[in-house]
Amino acid sequence: MSSNGSQRLQTLLHHLKSPSNTNPLKETSIYKQNKRAAVLICLFEGQDRNLRVILTQRTSSLSTHAGEVALPGGKRDESDADDIETALREAKEEIGLDPSLVTVVTLLEPFHTKNDNRRSEEREWLGEKHLVHYFDYEVENKKYVIWAITAAILIRAATLLLQRPPAFLEQRPKIWGGITENDMIILQRSNPQL
Repeated sequence: MSSNGSQRLQTLLHHLKSPSNTNPLKETSIYKQNKRAAVLICLFEGQDRNLRVILTQRTSSLSTHAGEVALPGGKRDESDADDIETALREAKEEIGLDPSLVTVVTLLEPFHTKNDNRRSEEREWLGEKHLVHYFDYEVENKKYVIWAITAAILIRAATLLLQRPPAFLEQRPKIWGGITENDMIILQRSNPQL
């Protein structure tokens, strides 16, 4: 993991945990309940020696994010000591992953980010423009879409693991880490007057 990426993640985590944070997102109904959540990025080497990640599909009966493709994880229980315990507990509940099989755990708040199956669209949330990325994925003649925060987490993980930025503009919302140095380079190339 590069020290720059690690520093950015630590800065983001510190910002989100800060009691003096006046982030307008905390004023929205999503954040009023002060619920924490954590996900686990389960990486393993496939038979083809490429890195793979385990994703789940949420059931269609859920009240929020029904049917979406996501990383194993979920809301923190009062009994969870920290985010790591939350992610490990949820992964055990959702995919039966034995926590003793997890060898490296690091806090991150895909695999190879191929551009040929990626699309994005500009969105605005609370007055801030950002890009929402979508990755189209097909397995056993079933099509899935990996998008929003799950796609952003996987893009970030791939950037850190491969130690190189994606070839596309990320432009995340500030709550997800905002514009990256790579975004600035791409934007300057497309508009030298920036």
